[in-house]
Amino acid sequence: MPSSDDAEQSIYRAVKGGLQRWLGRARDVVMAPWRLGQHQPNPSAIDSVKPAWQAEVDRILGAMDPATREGWVAANLPGDLDPHDPYIQANLALTKNLLMRIPDDVHSLVAAAIIKGVNSQLTTAQIADKVQNILDYTGSEDWDGRARLIAATEVNRHFNSSMLAHGLLLEKGGRRDLQKRWDTRMDGKERAAHHLANGDTKPLGQPFLVGQEPLLFPCDPRGRPDNVCNCRCELRILGGNP
Repeated sequence: MPSSDDAEQSIYRAVKGGLQRWLGRARDVVMAPWRLGQHQPNPSAIDSVKPAWQAEVDRILGAMDPATREGWVAANLPGDLDPHDPYIQANLALTKNLLMRIPDDVHSLVAAAIIKGVNSQLTTAQIADKVQNILDYTGSEDWDGRARLIAATEVNRHFNSSMLAHGLLLEKGGRRDLQKRWDTRMDGKERAAHHLANGDTKPLGQPFLVGQEPLLFPCDPRGRPDNVCNCRCELRILGGNP
């Protein structure tokens, strides 16, 4: 993982700020029917603020730069970072796809709260209060916890993927003596599947089999959430500079 907390804190601040701003906008449009006429909140209004979330996601992706740079250097290989490296850009695109699901998640939360409230015969005011809590950063939903989870996962994801990108670039240029190793932080808190993967060595382009799932590096976004979220494992490039 990155050698300092700076990279993770950069992502956390970006995610926290993005969520706070966007949830505020979502709250304004979803709660408008209640605010203007004491009517049921409208979860479908979230669609109107999806472009605003895309702008926030772009800012969050920019906060990945420190982790990407640290991973490139940690490969201990020659060559300066190219931020436009296709492998780095592909992994940023995967992260963007994951983050872009958040408005749909919020829509589902709001719609579920309304349905549950109606089925429980709550008043419109009580339902509005529950929806309001969902859309408040410090309300009933643990948005700060989610921001911290995203930061912890993404900092390691882009650190490891950038390290692999550096190795793949040199391999493409003709260097064939490189391999990669999965290093697990063995402190009793590791997942069983990650414990078993510790020390596994593969060619750069070949995936590790972790939890019966092929992962190219720790926190590979192609993995299941339970297999990659908050993962603290690290990639090592073997055969680099002494």
